[in-house]
Amino acid sequence: MIDPALHEEGGVTVLELYETTRKRTKVGSIAEAIPLVKKARQGESVCQKIISRDGTVVYNSDRNGDIEHWEAEWKLEMKGLSSSKTVRRCPYLNSGCVGDDLCMECLMDKKIEEYSTTGY
Repeated sequence: MIDPALHEEGGVTVLELYETTRKRTKVGSIAEAIPLVKKARQGESVCQKIISRDGTVVYNSDRNGDIEHWEAEWKLEMKGLSSSKTVRRCPYLNSGCVGDDLCMECLMDKKIEEYSTTGY
């Protein structure tokens, strides 16, 4: 099975906004959409967007800035998703609690666990 972030079953849409018109191009994945956005940025388009099949705007040039920086972050995210390590889920359902950036509750749990295993 292909990861939906790498290949969208219904495809993704690249939307190029110009002063008076807009151009929609449907492609199979975000990886295919990135070169189209780069090409559109070199032209006269005012804004570029990558939109998933469910209508979620994945990339917006006005909001996300330079496509090269966004692409680098996206590749890092995909690399993390494809790693064999299991993804840690916050027991307190805090969506911002990931990796080394833990929420306050998880930090407290971690410290409690450190002190309880060291014999204090």
